[in-house]
Amino acid sequence: MILTNTPITDKERVEHFILVSIRFACLLTTKQDPMECERVQQRIAKLERQLMTCNPSQLFSKQFENQAGELGNELALRYNFNTGRITLWRNTPLHQTGKVFQLRASI
Repeated sequence: MILTNTPITDKERVEHFILVSIRFACLLTTKQDPMECERVQQRIAKLERQLMTCNPSQLFSKQFENQAGELGNELALRYNFNTGRITLWRNTPLHQTGKVFQLRASI
C-alpha cells in the first residue's frame, strides 16, 4: 500500500497528501460506493489534475497504473494512464457490504 511508504520526492509528497485526503473522504462518506460522494469526486479530480500536470511518480505508477492498488484496508484505486481517469471502489466481500440480495425467487 502506497500510504505506508514515506514519500521521498516532492512529486511523491504531493501524491501522498492527495491520496490521504481521498482515503479520509472515503472513510467519512455514508455512501456505499465512494465514487458517489461529492467530496471524494472533488479529491479524485484534484489527483487527476495533478497527474495530468506532472507525470505520476514511479512509486504511484508501480502501485496504481493499469492495476488495482490498495488505498486502505477496504479501498482499491486504479489509474488509467491512457485516459487519465481514476477509479475507486470498496474492496470488501459481498457479505460485508450491508446489502442483501435475493438469490432466487420462491418456488
